[in-house]
Amino acid sequence: MKFKKIVKIIGLFSLLSMTSFASSCSIFNNLFDGISAISGPEIDDPERDKTPPFVVQPKPPIEQEKLTLNDILPITENELFLTDGLSEEEKKASLEKFNSVIRKDVNQIIEKTRDSDKKVFIEYQDTETGIIFRDFSYHTDENGNKRYLLGRLGLLMLIQEFKRKVPFGFEVRDLKSININDFAVINEKANGLYMPESRRMFINGSTFMEKGFSMYEIIGGMMPTIFHEYMHHWATTYAETGLIEDPKANVSDESARNIEKRSTTEIFYAPSTNQTNSDHAHGSRQFWNSYFASNFYKVLNFDVNKKAYIDKKSLSALGVYDKNKLLYNNLTLNDIWRLSNEFKTPDYLVGNPSPALEMGISPSGSFTVTKPRLKYSFSLTELVPREYTKYAFESYFSINDENQSYENEKHKKPTINWFGTRYFIKNKDGQEVRIFSPSGNAEDWSKTYLNNFDSHRRQYWFQDGVGNNPYDGTPKFNATVFPNSVFDISGFRYESEVKKYTILDRFGNPTPFYRTEVSTKELPQEKTKSRSVEFYKYFLETMGYGKTISQIYYENSFTSEDRKNVSIDRSKVSKIKFSGFIPNEVITNDGSTGKIDGIVLKNESGIYDWSKFEYSNIFNFFGHKNYDEGAKLYGLDSNNKFTVTDEREKQIKNRIYPKDAGYESNYLNYITNKFMEVKGKKVTVHFWRDKNNDNSATEDELVKIDVTLPTQRAVSSARSSNISDFKFKKFLVEKEKNENEIVIKEI
Repeated sequence: MKFKKIVKIIGLFSLLSMTSFASSCSIFNNLFDGISAISGPEIDDPERDKTPPFVVQPKPPIEQEKLTLNDILPITENELFLTDGLSEEEKKASLEKFNSVIRKDVNQIIEKTRDSDKKVFIEYQDTETGIIFRDFSYHTDENGNKRYLLGRLGLLMLIQEFKRKVPFGFEVRDLKSININDFAVINEKANGLYMPESRRMFINGSTFMEKGFSMYEIIGGMMPTIFHEYMHHWATTYAETGLIEDPKANVSDESARNIEKRSTTEIFYAPSTNQTNSDHAHGSRQFWNSYFASNFYKVLNFDVNKKAYIDKKSLSALGVYDKNKLLYNNLTLNDIWRLSNEFKTPDYLVGNPSPALEMGISPSGSFTVTKPRLKYSFSLTELVPREYTKYAFESYFSINDENQSYENEKHKKPTINWFGTRYFIKNKDGQEVRIFSPSGNAEDWSKTYLNNFDSHRRQYWFQDGVGNNPYDGTPKFNATVFPNSVFDISGFRYESEVKKYTILDRFGNPTPFYRTEVSTKELPQEKTKSRSVEFYKYFLETMGYGKTISQIYYENSFTSEDRKNVSIDRSKVSKIKFSGFIPNEVITNDGSTGKIDGIVLKNESGIYDWSKFEYSNIFNFFGHKNYDEGAKLYGLDSNNKFTVTDEREKQIKNRIYPKDAGYESNYLNYITNKFMEVKGKKVTVHFWRDKNNDNSATEDELVKIDVTLPTQRAVSSARSSNISDFKFKKFLVEKEKNENEIVIKEI
């Protein structure tokens, strides 16, 4: 029997000199016992209607009144991966299609009212991604005018920036909507929320409401959360798709990293633990693709069981005088993985450290974690978006820009920068409180490099022991606390030997005092050199990049939907779409060449359904060669026209695409343009050229091509949200071993 658990991940809050701190991103999931991962009715929270606190200004924010379509910056060819061999006309057409919101008539974006609770919103469905973007009104003035965080033009700008800064493939078509400020679903306890069953994303923009931020700052401030939540969607589509029936493998097993073998890794997700049960709570079983989970674990060094060594001089420079309460001094990276993802807490970690111990991740002590909180933030569910955000998110603010927080606070002005957002609110007693909400960048990188990310003066990249400080030319000291980065992490050191020497007095007699001498060691080079391309390649392989059929998607329709719950229409889950990658010119088994038009399904009665492909010349899932330092997107030239900044050019050049990972670059990615029902005892998949262009498939139009499927991951409609629901029809696409046929099987 299933039951619903409500998981509230409330950020890291503390109070220091009337300064309040909030975490960067949280996620609410509905968990079920037994083997269920994330499923069921979505949220039933008594505080769901509680709108985050903010003070409405007498007049609406002026930044919305100043916006025009000219403020939406086009996405250029350099910011995309275009298929090789395209003509200039084809490139131009692809870019125009990708930039379609620039030509949108904003007057066509109308206000709507949700029937269930009369909430008012504006929405637009992007033609390229298929996502419905919504901005919910948070205030109605005395004249009946609705106030929005983004407004119509701001909503279009957000859509444009999503396509510029979020890496995606055709799995994007399986994301239903992105909802800004729907406080009937998301409240002040989370910055972002992804619901895997209904494929909906919710963003809490209250941090930016009524603060006087520009639209650039608002969107730049929300994008790390949107990026993070989208990677939850990516993982749901490709990585957390292990089949219960497949052989099981642990993340540490060498066999799990065999790309020719399909296996499943069980992860135990227990974000709702507390001090009383953190050492024995098992959580819900999740089923991950072993190849992805194992390589992710290995390449990010979660197998390292050494505690970092930071010398006293470096700690002193950071303002640390007691390292005993810092996270890195209490647990190794492997300890944290085992606490957060294994069925049973290892014996040596039971009570060690105490579940009540607040372990610092910032030298100031304002940001801490406990063992129960680690089970959330270092669960594989959270690690995928957090680590890919560290790896590939491109901040709208440069880490090298002067931090204006100190000066702005003098004048009670809010600040937003690479490290986060600062502003003022009044608490329930009417006292003015300073709020600092760290960006996802700052919070996640703080678990690699110890740094004062919450400082008003914080600026420049971390103290990694490489090179000199840009502000005074002194050598950088080394504050590398965990080796969980796929970029060069050679600064990581651990203690190998500690020797104590008794101090003698001036007569040569021993005293009660002694000095210590610490010897340190480095990790092997293969674990500390840059592995950025390798990391990217694991994601591409998990996506099925270059495979003829890479994934299938079931029709995600609802028999009912309101603000609280959705009910999946099970009569439609047997209808599926296909996506994959096909060369521009395909050679069939009879030697003919040309473009493939679509897919045909056959059963024992013959052809019964078909769908044409929607092709794309653009592949938008990118990685990075090196860490991102942030950049302002544009500047103004002498004619007051937008120009791309040098820092943004550097950001773009830091990207890597499939050709940088050794793939051929002539693939077109496709998705079928309709859902096709799986019906019959044996359903086979065929490829189709519509020779007479009548949109009707016949036997003589079926072509045989060499079909490839991912070998290490199932091409299946099984997802984390339905894996344990045995009444939910799930399908698997496989090659028959004895026949060269592609078949669809129910699992």
